Amino acid sequence: MGFLELFTKQVGNVTVLDWIILLGCIIALRLFSYSTKKYMRSVADFLSANRLAGRYLLTISSAMGGIGVVSIVGGFEAIDQAGIAPGWWGNLMVPMSIIITISGWVYYRFRETRCLTMAQFFEKRYSRKFRIFAGIACWLSGIINFGIFPAVAARFLIFYTGLPERFHLIPGCEFTLSTFLVVMAIDLFLALSFVNMGGQISVMITDCIQGMFSAVAFLIISFFLYFKFGWHNIETAMAIPYEPGKNRINPFDAFKAENFNIWFYLIQMFTGFYGYYAWQGSQGFYSSAKTPHEAKMGAIIGGWRAVPQTMCIGLMSYATLCIFRLPEYAHIADAINAQRDTVTNVIVKGQMQLPLAMAMILPLGLKGLLCTIMVFISFTCHDTYMHSWGAIFIQDVYMPMFKKKFRPHEHINVLRKSIAFVACFAYVFSALYPQNQPILMFFAVTGAIWLGGAGSVIIGGLYTRWGHTAGAYGAMITGAVLGLIGVFIAPIWKGFLILTQNTLPALYAKYVTIEAGEMVVEAFPINGQYINMITMTCSILVFILLSVCVKSKPYNLDKLLHRGKYAINDEHSSIIHKDAKIGFWQKIVGITPEFSKGDRVWAYIFVFWSLHSFVLFIVFSAIELIRRAMGLPFMSDHVWFIIMFWGIYLNLAISIPVTVWFTVGGIHDIRHLYRDLSIARRNDRDDGSVEEDEDEIAETVEVLEKAEKA
Repeated sequence: MGFLELFTKQVGNVTVLDWIILLGCIIALRLFSYSTKKYMRSVADFLSANRLAGRYLLTISSAMGGIGVVSIVGGFEAIDQAGIAPGWWGNLMVPMSIIITISGWVYYRFRETRCLTMAQFFEKRYSRKFRIFAGIACWLSGIINFGIFPAVAARFLIFYTGLPERFHLIPGCEFTLSTFLVVMAIDLFLALSFVNMGGQISVMITDCIQGMFSAVAFLIISFFLYFKFGWHNIETAMAIPYEPGKNRINPFDAFKAENFNIWFYLIQMFTGFYGYYAWQGSQGFYSSAKTPHEAKMGAIIGGWRAVPQTMCIGLMSYATLCIFRLPEYAHIADAINAQRDTVTNVIVKGQMQLPLAMAMILPLGLKGLLCTIMVFISFTCHDTYMHSWGAIFIQDVYMPMFKKKFRPHEHINVLRKSIAFVACFAYVFSALYPQNQPILMFFAVTGAIWLGGAGSVIIGGLYTRWGHTAGAYGAMITGAVLGLIGVFIAPIWKGFLILTQNTLPALYAKYVTIEAGEMVVEAFPINGQYINMITMTCSILVFILLSVCVKSKPYNLDKLLHRGKYAINDEHSSIIHKDAKIGFWQKIVGITPEFSKGDRVWAYIFVFWSLHSFVLFIVFSAIELIRRAMGLPFMSDHVWFIIMFWGIYLNLAISIPVTVWFTVGGIHDIRHLYRDLSIARRNDRDDGSVEEDEDEIAETVEVLEKAEKA
């Protein structure tokens, strides 16, 4: 057999060459991660890369850490159910996104606190007992939310590569192993090895490398899908017959779409403002920036970093819909359905459309690229989340609860054990939990346990002097209780219908059907997103009410944020551009003297780039509303399709220069991180303990006061 025949030989759904690409990239990444070990010399290194990350490193690695296979599959579920129409309402978030990004809403002030975790900030602002309470709520919400990540990633990879359901460990032996369980174990083990090698340093470096590789691969796959299917096929697939009010293209005829409708995005907009930085799945990145300003610039340029990724994920979803809805691809759809029929869970069966479709249509080599991307995305997401939840338990629950103080090497070892526990929990949860709702709905409900109250506590703590510990407790308890109710509402709802089938027969008949002798219960009328909104609203009211009712001295925010006489050298003063002329409107959006001329240019470009989509939204929404007021019919679906896909055209145009730009910037920042870590002075007391941190502040203030007198 020649090399060509060997490389093109099918092994499952992919070829030998595709497997070589995947395994070669994993080995190279593993060897590279080993090089980070020598730079990890302190707890601050392990938790936040000693706060030395540049804007490109921060942006690329955090973007990769924040997206997982689970997010991609969840996004496909939304498009499959509701099409592209509801996404139009996402443009409502553009002004809010600009204000948050340029002003540094929450994240700038949090970086000023120099806290290593959010709950460390809670101890400073409220109390140690509240830190412990919030740490427990955050940790429980996080590990439950993370619990399905390994399962979704493993199923994607198994169905994509065509691996068998079970395999013989020893040829000829009757004993077999579950491929699902083995793939999950390998995935989590490799991700665990990355994070435990060098902590946040290893996470950031490996995530950045995977991000640069994935951007190039996303770009190649995007152009292939674009030229293979084209907009005409995508439009035809989207315009399949639909019920009135459930249009998949025209947003003004899609108000009856289930789950992913305009209300989903309106709530998402409020959640984005209220809960910004509240979710702690990527908390290691929140404290890793060199300065607060560098964190702000990372957020400003971050939108362009996502261009190749967002474009490719969208095109993958649209291509999958073409395969299942257009007659010319019926033979491929039949082959996919034959493999999906082995899955009994309806939710999981729907999720497997995407990986199987990509396995059927991508050619030799590109299959290996996509498989590598998905494995990398799984690694980056899993190591980021394991690092966050493992660190939060030790830093914010175990140490303050038992008043533990470790030597640096002992502290790091305890952190590693906690991270390993998170991996084990996720493995067991994924193996046992039956998915009974769309992924994004599961995220909304499980996240509400923490996010419902956290937004009030964070915003109130960073921006008010009157926020009180009583209000913080009230908000967190309210959020946790209502969030837990949301998690268990499905079995509660089912049990309620069974118990009341005789006393409330009309309700039972409305929500229960019998199929093949089994009872099928429709989902609870209020979905996870609505429960999330109810939870947040109640938490805000409780926080304000209790904080105002309890009389207390105004809190010293200058001390918390290291401002005025509490300022720390090299945090702000060294990067102030004293000759910068900042106008009124620049101040309004958050541009400060910290912005260099180049930084201001990027800020302006970001604003104008974001506003173009918002202007389109305002103009065409107004046109449609005026037409309806005049008794005219909706604009045609074809017109709406062109409007909605204008962004895809723009992304295709800028994707290549954007990829080159961030690749160069990422390499630059990796080199600088290695250089800075090699010469940085470590402070063993910088371990997240509030008492030690306060001592350090006091010493700094004393030195500054002596210098002023001298």
